[in-house]
Amino acid sequence: MDIGTTIWPPMLARPQALAASWSRYDHGALREYLQRAREIGLQHVRFDLRWAEVQPSAQRIAVAALDGFHRGLDLAQANGLHVVVSLMSATLGPALHLPDWALGVPAQALTNQAVSEILATPALTILDNTFYRREPVRDLYADPDMRAAQRYLLREVIGNFAAHPAIHGWLLAAGIERVRPPTDHRDMAAWWADLAERARAHGANRLFGQIDAAALSNPASLRPYDIAMAGGEVVVSAGPWPPLGDGPPARGEAVCFLHAVVAGLLAEEVNDTAATQVVVADLGWPTAPRPQWRGWQSSEIFAQPAQTFLADEEAVATALQTALPALARAGAAAVWLAGMVDPTEEQWKIPPFDRSWPARTWGLWTADGRPKAGWEALRETIGSLPAQGTLPTLPVEPDRFWRDPATELRRLWREYRAEMV
Repeated sequence: MDIGTTIWPPMLARPQALAASWSRYDHGALREYLQRAREIGLQHVRFDLRWAEVQPSAQRIAVAALDGFHRGLDLAQANGLHVVVSLMSATLGPALHLPDWALGVPAQALTNQAVSEILATPALTILDNTFYRREPVRDLYADPDMRAAQRYLLREVIGNFAAHPAIHGWLLAAGIERVRPPTDHRDMAAWWADLAERARAHGANRLFGQIDAAALSNPASLRPYDIAMAGGEVVVSAGPWPPLGDGPPARGEAVCFLHAVVAGLLAEEVNDTAATQVVVADLGWPTAPRPQWRGWQSSEIFAQPAQTFLADEEAVATALQTALPALARAGAAAVWLAGMVDPTEEQWKIPPFDRSWPARTWGLWTADGRPKAGWEALRETIGSLPAQGTLPTLPVEPDRFWRDPATELRRLWREYRAEMV
């Protein structure tokens, strides 16, 4: 089982720095982060190509962002690391994220029916670059202008970088259902399949599609089967957020459970053993930077108030030592850890760190250059991982599951936890 981590380009030491910016970042610090990843035995890194930055308007690609991204790819290659690129993602860590041109209502769409639908839909707080906005999200799946902008992005980015030797694959449109809930999973499946087809036409030879517990709870969302049928590899995001985020903090049960559910669905629906080898993403737990902060803290996750548990470093180390071997024995294809290095407390003023505890402290290194206990635990675990196995998945019946997925997911979670006691 391969193990990688998410690395955001390190911010420059100035207050106006932009998180996850490929246009302006500390190249020396990124080189150091990649060296650390190589030395501990990681095989992959995930780079988020921030949508609002790389495509500042629907018809323009930011050259500065692509230049900085290219340099990041070169640094990864120099350290023998493969890169999964997250492209067109609607999330940035635990924040909702879109370019500003994807927000609002175009004048030609202002009909009485459209206005009624907008008023009936709760507004979400969306981060574009440095500002939070509360505006309706345009129809990302059917609006011709939105589709044209997405295709342009795929052509310019994948077309220019697909041949780079560091590229391992492309993660397309992660978390997009969170900003614009679909009305029918068949429409969602057709939309994602079109993205995948166009990405391959521009040279992408490996594609990933992501779901999470929220998507698994919604019958209209993209499904694991849809991704597999479009030729993509399935990724399940297991970050510390609802609806399973209220379980025991800093332990691996929820991560292993979500992997088992997705693998179980694929085993029943797809006649391909390789398709059941699911990637687990966003594995990580926020830690308490000060002892008095340990415990539940008010936070925000995907524009909703939430309680986040800040664990001590030793608990996170134990969770990693438990979850990673369990996922290997269960046949997980890979695990992408949530974060590499925490931002400084001064940078907590910058979105999305200003509202979210996970983004502040789920890294494996502190901001001042100290490895957390989880880093050493990771080193030991990588060196002793069991061979990739094929433990039986959860007995999931797809027809029953998708009739009422939210209820079924909660039922399976209760049963899973009862067996773990």
